[in-house]
Amino acid sequence: MSKITVVSYCHEAHKKWIPFWAQQVNKQKFRDFSIIFVCHNWQSDPMQDFLYVKRIVKENMDLDLSRRVEVWSHKSPPVIGEVIDWAAGKVNSEFFAHWDVDDIIHPERLQLQYDHLVANPDVDFLGTRMVGFYGDPKPEMLELDYVEPNEPNVDVSTHDQIKNCMFGKNQNCLGHTTMMYRPEVLKAIGGFSRSDVKLDGKSPDFETWKKAIMAGYKFHRLLELCALWRLDSSSIRHV
Repeated sequence: MSKITVVSYCHEAHKKWIPFWAQQVNKQKFRDFSIIFVCHNWQSDPMQDFLYVKRIVKENMDLDLSRRVEVWSHKSPPVIGEVIDWAAGKVNSEFFAHWDVDDIIHPERLQLQYDHLVANPDVDFLGTRMVGFYGDPKPEMLELDYVEPNEPNVDVSTHDQIKNCMFGKNQNCLGHTTMMYRPEVLKAIGGFSRSDVKLDGKSPDFETWKKAIMAGYKFHRLLELCALWRLDSSSIRHV
């Protein structure tokens, strides 16, 4: 059994990013992980979805890793909490790792997070620093120690700092695509939030993290910059 399950999902509008996603996943230095990929609300036949994604995976991933990719089709209301909870129910590893298909992920991301969680078993939810970009990122942004000018909450790492950021400043310092946690804690808090910024103006990530903190679960945030958020294709960038 793999130690981590990477969970990725996309609607058809982001289908073009799947080759990029596969190449990004393939760059990870840590290799003891499996992958669940969910075609969310695609209109084609599920078998066509499966064959399409599997072909891209085969073309862009090492053979040993490509064999660990499970492809699923799932239909539900277009709310990310629905598909996240559904996918979480299929995770058999100790840790669940989010991974958005269009974001740039540092090759050391999974290794850094796994090492921290093993060394700190009291941590339930672990994120990293993450900054947004448009177009092509500057080369220096691909370094773990890069700091964006005027980057908010750049030094936030401990549970108390995260809690103060969320409840004191009402700011979400935990990038969705960087989050890793035990799937059982997600179930224990009643699953992922069903909020949606396009429907009720609330971030489902923010609502989920706050719910978990209020339930007594411990958070931590690595200060390494492990992800770049592609703002050009974000569905919430103008909300």
